[in-house]
Amino acid sequence: MRNTDISVGLIKRGKYGRRAEKILENAGFNVISYELPESLPELIDDPDSVDIPGEILRADIILSYALHPDINLMLVEKVEKGTIVIPGGSKSGSRAQLMSIAREKGIKLIMEEVCCSTPKIKDEKLQAFFENFGHPEFEVSIRDGRIESVEVKRETLCGSALFIAEKLKNVNAEEAGRKAGYLAQIHPCWASRGIKGNIHLAGEIHKSAIEKAIKKSKER
Repeated sequence: MRNTDISVGLIKRGKYGRRAEKILENAGFNVISYELPESLPELIDDPDSVDIPGEILRADIILSYALHPDINLMLVEKVEKGTIVIPGGSKSGSRAQLMSIAREKGIKLIMEEVCCSTPKIKDEKLQAFFENFGHPEFEVSIRDGRIESVEVKRETLCGSALFIAEKLKNVNAEEAGRKAGYLAQIHPCWASRGIKGNIHLAGEIHKSAIEKAIKKSKER
C-alpha cells in the first residue's frame, strides 16, 4: 500500500540521505529529493543562494542531511508548516537556536545525534511515517534458548534494523543484545567514529531494542 497522503522532502548531500531515499520509496512514500553539492564552504554568507525547491519546503515532513548549520537555519526559517527531522548533532547547527525559531513558528523540529534515535511523535497525519521509521523496534521468537526469528516492527532510516534482524537468527538469546550492538556498528552507518563517536550510541540503541524484544518474548 502506498503512503501517498504523506509527502517527504529529502535533502541529500554526498553519501548522506541516499539510503533513506531508497528505503522510503520502497515503503511507498512520495519522496521529493534535492541534492546539495558534497563540498560546501564552511560559512555560507547567502544561504538563499542554495535554491531548495519550494515543493520540498511545502512537504509534510522534511529530512535534512545537509550537515551544515547555515543551510539548516535557512530551512527552518523558510518552512511554514510541517515537521522537520535533522540528524547529525552539532554538525547540523545550534540546537537551541533552531528549536527556538521552530517554536516561534509552530513547526515541529526533531534534532537527533543519529537518525536511529528519532522518537515517535503524536501527529495523526504523519502516523504512518513515525510508526514505521525511527528508533528501532523488534519482535523476536525464541526456541530452545536461541533466536528463531526477528521481525522488524520499526525500521531505521539507514536500514540497520533489517540488517541486524537478518543476522540474529540462531544466535543465543543471551548474547543477541550484545551482537545487535556490534552489528549496528559494522553496518555501513554514517555516524561519527572514534572513542566518542555517535556510532557507539547507534550500537547501544539497537542493543537495547533487541534486549527489550527478548524480554517481551520471554514474558509471553
